[in-house]
Amino acid sequence: MNILSRFITEFTRFFGSYIPFTDPVLILSMVLLIILFAPLVFRRFRIPGIIGLILAGVIIGPNTLHLIEKTTSFDLFSNTGLLYIMFLAGLEMDMHEFKLNRNKSIVFGAFTFFIPITIGFFVCVYVLHYPFWAALLLASMFSTHTLLSYPIVSHMGIIKNRAVQVTFGGTIITDSAVLILLGVITNLSTGNASAQYWLMLVLLIAILVVGTLYLLPKLSKWFFRHIEGQGGSQYLFVLAMMFLSAFVADLAGVKAIVGAFLAGLAFNKIIPHNSILMNRLIFIGNTLFIPFFLISAGMLVDLRLFFAGTQELIFAGILSSVALITKFFAAEITGFIYKYTKYERRIIYGLSASHAAATLAVIKVGYDIGLLDQHAINGTVILILITCLVSSFVTERAARQIAITDKDVEFKLKKKAERILIPIANPENLQRLMEFSFLIKDEKSTEPIYPLTVVEDADDAGEKINSIKKAIDTITEQIIPADTKIEILKKVDLNIVDGIVRTAKAYSATHIVISNRATNASSGFLFGTVYNNLLEKTQQAVFLAKIIQPLNSFKRVLLVFTQNALLEASFRRTCDKIFNLLKQVGGRAFIYADENTLQEIKKIAGDKNGTLHQYHRIDDFDSVENTLEQEIFSDDLVFIVNARKQTVSYNFAIDNLQKAIAKNREHQSLVILYPEVGESASSNQFDDFASNPASENIEKIKGKISGIFKKQ
Repeated sequence: MNILSRFITEFTRFFGSYIPFTDPVLILSMVLLIILFAPLVFRRFRIPGIIGLILAGVIIGPNTLHLIEKTTSFDLFSNTGLLYIMFLAGLEMDMHEFKLNRNKSIVFGAFTFFIPITIGFFVCVYVLHYPFWAALLLASMFSTHTLLSYPIVSHMGIIKNRAVQVTFGGTIITDSAVLILLGVITNLSTGNASAQYWLMLVLLIAILVVGTLYLLPKLSKWFFRHIEGQGGSQYLFVLAMMFLSAFVADLAGVKAIVGAFLAGLAFNKIIPHNSILMNRLIFIGNTLFIPFFLISAGMLVDLRLFFAGTQELIFAGILSSVALITKFFAAEITGFIYKYTKYERRIIYGLSASHAAATLAVIKVGYDIGLLDQHAINGTVILILITCLVSSFVTERAARQIAITDKDVEFKLKKKAERILIPIANPENLQRLMEFSFLIKDEKSTEPIYPLTVVEDADDAGEKINSIKKAIDTITEQIIPADTKIEILKKVDLNIVDGIVRTAKAYSATHIVISNRATNASSGFLFGTVYNNLLEKTQQAVFLAKIIQPLNSFKRVLLVFTQNALLEASFRRTCDKIFNLLKQVGGRAFIYADENTLQEIKKIAGDKNGTLHQYHRIDDFDSVENTLEQEIFSDDLVFIVNARKQTVSYNFAIDNLQKAIAKNREHQSLVILYPEVGESASSNQFDDFASNPASENIEKIKGKISGIFKKQ
């Protein structure tokens, strides 16, 4: 104690005329330098970067060196970081997994609320000797937890792990219950809980839930549809809605962080997880706002409390022990019931062990109304530091083990690296093609995306290819996330198709994404002869994309599978790719397929009860064109899983359907997927048969005759 006090005294004596810093520019400069260097320095000592920021806040805070005075602007950044943590938790939650784990989240939420508050209440009454209301309020603090270690699981790439999803769901349940209980205790202890209070509480909470989860998605889709391509405007809109939801939640008496979380859930289906806007939200939050909050949390810690006497230490030790032990019980019981692995139980405990945001709110309110004393304030500050340290260490170790295990499993399943090739004919289409490619790209793939420019061999070929490449360079600099690898390719060849085919082989491409809004009806081909030749000469999965409006603005996704699609060898991979896309552009789809294919789709989607999507059985594929034409609206994304000719699942009626949509609905967004095929499909023994026009004419004649009898 003497050494620490002497150091602070001497430091203040030498630099007292300069500190605390009051100039906002200097404060911002220092904080940014801390955000930059603190994680780097502390990682050298095997201390997580998140703890480095908290400890940096302890050092520069008013209770230690007092280098920075917390100003209104500083508090604004700090509060924004707090809201950002909860907002991103809701935004990045896998709603598909949440639906599957909804009951588990409720169970964990109940355990992590009732176990800490029950044990904590008896400790506060019989050990710490608090009266009833004070004990109940202080005990409710143990039930809260802040997802302070959320950046760790995000960086480890295990957001979608089942245990993480259950913890996210349980967080909103327990924190909402505690914050509502806080308002109830406050009013009951002060005698202000009238019938009018209860009526207003229920009414405001109902308005909050309806406004964020029902009205906000509709408003957001309208906004994104009309403010396309203006990334800055979209980001500001999302940020404004987050703050507005937080404000309404505060008015409702459930605190702002609940509103921020609900706003994240509202935008979850609107903002695709691999989109440019999502990248901006995560980047700015993790780089600026969240570190501000962590530093601010550290500035509340007073190291001198450790040397103020044994009473404070014992009090803080009891609070910290109860907080850590009760959360451990809740995590272990939940993991035991659902047979989670050791590290999944640890990740639940690590994420739920830290106390910060809601804990501070509970203690501050209790102190302001006189229920809690200075001992509770001092003990809680130490509790926050200890639980955050424990949470970070436990979470990082468990997350790393889970990440390693997941990578091992993924490595065994994947036989070749995923590489997406994007042939570009018109640079104006590049942004839509890139955004679409981000959504279908495997999140664990480290391979770059390959935009390709192909021009036919001519005297001015070099000039053309350089001109197009410059345009692509300009566009990619504006729309590509900083952590996404892009390798722009250029090729001169005798014709466009051969250039694409040779490049795809040279770079071992697994997917080709190509777009052209212009269709040539007179030729009888959907997108012109280029695409038909491309399908004949390639074996890769090919996406033909005509996307008219932003991917996050579609009201519905109509997904049509060709007959016997499940018999294709790549059916499982095709479904995985499609469902990854569905999760990000809207989740729930209207799926049309034959009975056997529908049953297999449900198994792959994990939708045994058939509630995640709407399933429609196609009994007669010959009439599929007339049936689906009446079901399609202009704001729908029509996604057709077709097949190459002479493959087991090719169906002439599906060809007619996609041609009719392309011809009759000029402004209809349409994506056609031709799954990858094996080597045998294009081997020499089938070449003549595959290219024989007679087989195509026979199918056309059959289709025409069938159509005549249908009309009759």
